[in-house]
Amino acid sequence: MVQALEISAEGLRHVRFGWSMLSEATLSLRAATGGDRTPWIRRWWGDVRGRLTPGRLGLLREVIGLGGYLPDFLLPVAAGGSSSLDEELHALVSTPTGVIREELTSAITGAKRAGVVDPALPLATRLLDARGEDAYLATLADELRTYWNAALAPFWDGLRADLESGFDHRARLLAADGVQAAIADMSRHFTWSGDTLLIDIPPRARLTAGSGLWCVGSVFMRDRILMSSRPDDTVAIYFPAGGRAAASGRHPLRQASRDLTDLLGATRAALLADLDITHTTADLARRHQLSAGTVSHHLGILHKAGFLDRGRDGKRVLYRRSPLGNALTRRSMPQADEKLLGQLTSSIRL
Repeated sequence: MVQALEISAEGLRHVRFGWSMLSEATLSLRAATGGDRTPWIRRWWGDVRGRLTPGRLGLLREVIGLGGYLPDFLLPVAAGGSSSLDEELHALVSTPTGVIREELTSAITGAKRAGVVDPALPLATRLLDARGEDAYLATLADELRTYWNAALAPFWDGLRADLESGFDHRARLLAADGVQAAIADMSRHFTWSGDTLLIDIPPRARLTAGSGLWCVGSVFMRDRILMSSRPDDTVAIYFPAGGRAAASGRHPLRQASRDLTDLLGATRAALLADLDITHTTADLARRHQLSAGTVSHHLGILHKAGFLDRGRDGKRVLYRRSPLGNALTRRSMPQADEKLLGQLTSSIRL
């Protein structure tokens, strides 16, 4: 049996790919405490488990450990990686009155369907009855921030790089082969039958994405798929994306060619080779075991020479190779055109 998801023409015009920091927190704790045997997840959890104070995450562990359905307020959606943790936690505590109890009831119902005997949420029930939904959400948000800081923040640059690498691939596939191919590539569990996406998971009610489809990647999904219908007539699919380098918080370093090293110097060549995906100065400093000041100096030179693009994501400054930088790293120096070699020579003098 498969789950059928009908996607209207309007829905296909509004397919968005992204990831969410809050969803990663939820899905990582679910993987770690739910017996996921993936080697890198086991190593990561072994590293971070001791940083978490026993009993500090009571509400979070309770609802995630229930089994089955995860509440939508713990699985937000975002285009790209456009939302910060602060923004997502603010959205959480702003959840409309009435939604929390409804979602928690659905979580209990989902646990029963999954075979859990007498599922209950005693901590949530006591807090909701005594102090209401606002207090529940504030406490849950505080637990999520505590968990994030201890378990995910030290690894986030590497996790994010893994996600970005996967979504770069999906963007290229989308441009070359279209939206259906990009969606089918997300998981071996996906096949198309006309405008209906068939998903190899236990079926529930037939779903329709009338207004759009959110495709939310997670490094903690392994080979799983989660689906959630939204009040705005959209559907969210959570699928596995990246994860191979996440246990160490590092994406594998790219090796610079000998020609590039001879012309730029070892440090600048190594940094340029590594910037096929976006990185911050701090991330590069850690990856290359250099001081932040040294990395910043070399990035400034490479950017001024036109080999890097620079942008902002909130307070974070992100660097990535420019088209000229890509041309430089992807060809041998004897084949480089005069313009490229001229700019390269200028960069060495800076």
